[in-house]
Amino acid sequence: MAKKNTEVMDTKDESEYFPEEDTPDKLNDLDFNVRDEYKPDSLLLNGSYYCNVTKVVFDPKQSAIVWTGVIVNSDRAMSDGESPADGVTIQWRNWLPKPGDELEPTKDGKTNKRQSKINMLEAYQRKLQIDMSTPQIIAQSLLEQTWLGLEVIVEVAVTEWEGRPRNEVKRVSAA
Repeated sequence: MAKKNTEVMDTKDESEYFPEEDTPDKLNDLDFNVRDEYKPDSLLLNGSYYCNVTKVVFDPKQSAIVWTGVIVNSDRAMSDGESPADGVTIQWRNWLPKPGDELEPTKDGKTNKRQSKINMLEAYQRKLQIDMSTPQIIAQSLLEQTWLGLEVIVEVAVTEWEGRPRNEVKRVSAA
């Protein structure tokens, strides 16, 4: 029969939690109350917004083009009823085909992920009237920052991710 370990483990010394001689007493210098001060983040309301593209980069980990834009000329408030939507930054992505996508079916099983991503890229480039037809053209456009300043219309929705509400770009088209 195995013997139970009943020894009490040594607890860490206080310096592990409060380095450089800081102590829990230093917390008394801070002044906040989460219960009283919490307010949810303001979100863009569902709808279409004019947006100027301010940044476009390639994310190799996700094999995606990440677009960043700023909302302009909306004259709308956000979900708090006070904050203006103008000036809010929002991101969206284009997913690029990567090796192995041709072997993975889409959720609906009608095609594979490679074909689906190519079809979405074709629709996106047509809507924005830009060329994203090859990796070389995309790379050149990123290097030259060709897409900066594009005026687009983004359709934004409030969705939930990991229990938190957030804004998500559903569609993008040329303004």
